Amino acid sequence: MLSLESPSLSYKNTCVSIEHIRRHEPCVSWFVNGKCLWRSGDFKTFQSLKKEVCRTTLISSPFQTIASPEHLSPVFLLWNQESFNIHVDQIEVPLMDGSALPWFFALRHIVKAPQPLSFYDAPIYGEWTFPSGYVKITPAETFEVEYSMNRNHYSDSAFVSIYDTVDLFPILSARTFIFEEDYEKARRDGLLAGVDEKRGLLLKINSSNRLEVLSGGSLRHPQEPILHKILDLIGDLTLHYPFLPKLRITIHNGGHIVHHQILERLLAYVLA
Repeated sequence: MLSLESPSLSYKNTCVSIEHIRRHEPCVSWFVNGKCLWRSGDFKTFQSLKKEVCRTTLISSPFQTIASPEHLSPVFLLWNQESFNIHVDQIEVPLMDGSALPWFFALRHIVKAPQPLSFYDAPIYGEWTFPSGYVKITPAETFEVEYSMNRNHYSDSAFVSIYDTVDLFPILSARTFIFEEDYEKARRDGLLAGVDEKRGLLLKINSSNRLEVLSGGSLRHPQEPILHKILDLIGDLTLHYPFLPKLRITIHNGGHIVHHQILERLLAYVLA
């Protein structure tokens, strides 16, 4: 049993324990306070759960809730032929350093070498807009994302094509971020009580209109903020199963709400 703890978005200390179950069919099962919320491949149960957004993904039944699972779920892509039980002791998953990298290193320690990624066909065409942006999805030969963002005087974009595990590593290492004015407002509203300088990046646009890191250390990648948006997308799309759809997804100013709109279109195809 592997246990990791750290502050989360709202709590000063939270813990997740991950049990690697050998000689079982591949499955990822999520538990809150000892009760199973859903298992990968359980389409009916997962579809019946309520999906909400409040700066992070919240998934709940009438009896229990998990918040922030999207930073943990991507690492199971790298061990998609294994079986795991995830036990959450609070309603929030630990934030760690704000990326998926600590989860990857911890799992590699107990499960050893990563496995080849698995993909599934998703012959979906879709395009829609929302007040601040748009999304477009089309079939592709692998999982591709073009993500762009323009807010708080910050503008950036990135394109990734994921064929193998090595393509995931820059994304797994990308930390969550928040701009200074958003952080100050959230704290005034009584939010982000667990966040400190070790949990992601605090950013501002300086007088030269350049991105400046106020806390969290130097950027791990010049496009780290936009790569974290892609990490959030991958995390949301793989909550139900650790496989990637063969899709090209283009998103401008997206977020968890858009990610779950895409996920709803994918659920039927992963079962096929």
